[in-house]
Amino acid sequence: MSAGFGVDRVPRPREGVSGQRFGSDYIVLDAEGHTLRGLNPTAIRVWELCDGKRTARAVAEQVAGEFKADARQVLTDTLRFLTELARLGLIDELQEVR
Repeated sequence: MSAGFGVDRVPRPREGVSGQRFGSDYIVLDAEGHTLRGLNPTAIRVWELCDGKRTARAVAEQVAGEFKADARQVLTDTLRFLTELARLGLIDELQEVR
């Protein structure tokens, strides 16, 4: 695996991985039943935008706009989160889709 998720790469949930709200929590569940929970609102939105169509940069720009947050910081945080999701085997890192 690379050192980190690339800004021009496209995140997509792996086959069998899904995310959903469960009460006040948001859970990402993989096919083996492993869960990731405790996501904050911006992390939830990043996950929701990982649709296999947007680059990591486009996801971060969307989140920064929606949350009225500093775009540079959101990009840094988004790449860190996507790198962790990839490490956990929850997303694939596709080449940029044009």
